[in-house]
Amino acid sequence: MSLPTGQGSRAPGLRAFVAAILAVVGVISCVLGFVRSVRDVVQFNAEIGDCVADEAVDDTRIVSCEDAAARRRVVYREIRPSPVTEEVLYETCSGSPTADYVLWKTFEGSRVLIMCLETLRP
Repeated sequence: MSLPTGQGSRAPGLRAFVAAILAVVGVISCVLGFVRSVRDVVQFNAEIGDCVADEAVDDTRIVSCEDAAARRRVVYREIRPSPVTEEVLYETCSGSPTADYVLWKTFEGSRVLIMCLETLRP
């Protein structure tokens, strides 16, 4: 037996259920985005003299300089407006002769944190 055109076998309220699920997913995405941005600020907010473990840019974290995971020390840092070019990075770290590595992170609001780092351990 076939159904008449325009009639399906969907249960009433399915659209409301799908809309509710999409709303929940949207809220969860917003919360995760906020948590991720807070985590980024903590990871990239090292001060001059702090040491970082930076196996990968996304995993950079502040550690004790005595920690075996410490690979680099912050010798200078500056916040600049975006965009940042290679010339800006070079200029920012040129006053720090021991700096041999540059790490930068762009935050919301078009701000860029530039950290000039010296290698402690390869």
